[in-house]
This record gives sequence, structure tokens and C-alpha cells, in this order.
Amino acid sequence: MFCAAFAAAPAAGQGVWPPLVPQLEFRRVAAHPAGEPLDEKVIAPGFSLLTKHDVLGLGAEAGRAEAWRQGRSGLRIAGEAGNPRLVDAQGASLPLSPAFGVALRRMNAYFGLTGPTLAHPITPQELAAALRTPAAVDSVRRVFERSLAERILVKGKAYLPELGGELTLDRELAFHFHDDLLRPLLRELVARGDEPAALERLYEAEPEKMALLDPQEILKKHLAKRRQWDEEGKLPREKRDAVLRMVVDTVAELAAGHYSGDAGTQLQNMLSEDWSGRYGGTWHCHPPDVTPDGFAGDYPPSEDDYEAAAKTGEEIVFVFLPDGYDVYQLSLAPGGSPYNRPPPAASYRSESWRSHFRALFERDLRPR
Repeated sequence: MFCAAFAAAPAAGQGVWPPLVPQLEFRRVAAHPAGEPLDEKVIAPGFSLLTKHDVLGLGAEAGRAEAWRQGRSGLRIAGEAGNPRLVDAQGASLPLSPAFGVALRRMNAYFGLTGPTLAHPITPQELAAALRTPAAVDSVRRVFERSLAERILVKGKAYLPELGGELTLDRELAFHFHDDLLRPLLRELVARGDEPAALERLYEAEPEKMALLDPQEILKKHLAKRRQWDEEGKLPREKRDAVLRMVVDTVAELAAGHYSGDAGTQLQNMLSEDWSGRYGGTWHCHPPDVTPDGFAGDYPPSEDDYEAAAKTGEEIVFVFLPDGYDVYQLSLAPGGSPYNRPPPAASYRSESWRSHFRALFERDLRPR
């Protein structure tokens, strides 16, 4: 499961709540006439992580900013959107591209969630109430609709992927999505399932991601065996290809429903969206299972979900049901116990939900 890359320790004295927030230490600083003070988390490790992951193609510029800021203090971002610049306490400045300026301001806003969150943590009761509003119901519906739109076909069967990200609360809940680390590679794996040479190139080009996609090395070991079969002429070609396709489909089926993220995916989300309000934690969904007759409800939180909650302090899980959904607010349990297995924090049921998703199934997935 996804773990927030910037998570720190829980706020002192808060017990199981609030969730881990982007930065613990907070100082209220008056707006400087020459620009907006940059949060220390933006400067370090923000610049170096942007350089490492080259998020949105900003890695090279982040590297220049990282080199420029060495030995400087009081960094601020100043200038209009079309002409941003970094300014230090002595007034020296570094011109920035508009894209990098937007990225820094969004990252600054993200870490700026910390102060309001620690001053007024989102309580479980407040989150549960926010989850029951009509706006939240619409947001959750769009989460599952997006999962349907991003479905992956394996052997003609549709698999709806898990989606995930972070939540904020500013009058209403806002769902911020993280791109899945492995899904583009998984789609290519399925598309290249009849091409052993192309599959081998995937392992050469993306060894770390392929190790995550194929953790038991089922396909990797088979490709080595396939090379031997090709050299020795064992089995007719069509049988060799059929076995390869079966192995690829097995790996794809195991991976299709899962969600993976890393610091790079979190950074990309951070720099692509606007942030305000208070931090609500990380979330992911359990989308519907596809049956011949329609969508079936998915399972409640898994052991992996509880493991994620034990690591980050919290995890919010949205579980699809044919007539609605349940929301589980998993948190680090008190007294040293790794799990707190709660009932749903919020539930929603309606016949309009059932009718809506039945219509989507008929439109997109009913065999013609």
C-alpha cells in the first residue's frame, strides 16, 4: 500500500489522531513584502527530491536551485506568476521558470497545511460527518467512476484498479489523487504479452518497477526458460506463445487490482494540485469486482491496509458496495497494539447509487 513519503511522527499527546501531517514544527510568519517565505521542508528535502525524481521535468531546475541556496538563509519565492524568483535574506535572487514557480508555491501550500491541522486536528467525528455530506457522496462516486474508466483488460476480463491519494478538509472534503507507480508499465506488459523480446526489454529498462510488478519472478523465470526452449526448439511455436501469454496474464491478474506509490508519485500530485484547509491523511479505494451480472461489492480492509495504517498512523479506505459504500478509518491503535479494527466510520446506501452503477456496467462492460 502507499505510504506518505514525507510523514513525520504523530503530534504529541494526540494518541491515535490526528494522522501524520506533512511537517510537525510550525511558526506563523508574517507575509514578507518581497515574497512568500519558503517552508524548510520545501528547501530540504524538497529541492533534492525534485532533482532525484525529475517530477514534471523540473529536476534540472531544482538542481540549480539546490546549488544556489547553499549557504543562504531566509529563502522566499517572489515575483508574479509569469516571472517568479527565489530571494534570500540579503536580497540576492535566482530567476525561476513559471512552471517551477507554480510547483514551489504548491509545495509550500502543502506543507502549510500543518499549522491549521495541528491547531485544530480533524477529529474522527468531524471526518465522519464530512463523509456523509452530498458533496462527499459525489466525490466518492467519482472515485469509483474513475476506477472504471481506468480499468485494465486481461483475457477479456475487466479489472478495476485501486486508486489512492490524500484528503484535505476545507469546508468540504477534497480528494487528491496520486498517479499509480506501476499502472503504465502494467498496461505495456499486457500489450506486449506475445513478444518475449519486448518483455525482456521491460526488465532491462525498469528493473525496480518490474520487481514490484512481478515480486515472485514468475514471468522473469519463465522468460529465461523461454530462451532455452527457443534455442532447443522445444514445443511448437504456437504452444510456446500460448504458455507465455498464460504467464503474462497470471502476473497481470495478480497486479491489476493493487495500488502502488512512492515519493515521486506523491511529489507529482503535490505539485499538480492546489492545497488548502487541514490535512486528513492518506486514502485508497477498494473498487467493485466485475461479475458477468454486474458489479459486486469488494472486501473490507485487508491485512495490507492495517499494515499501512500501522506505519503511517492512519489510512482511510473506501469500499464499494452495489448500493453504496463503507468508509473505514484505520488508525494506529493505542497501547502498542498494531491494529485497531473499527466498524465503518461512515456508510452510504441508496437505490440511485445502485441504478447509476448498473447503468455504467451495462454501458461499458456488458458483453455485446
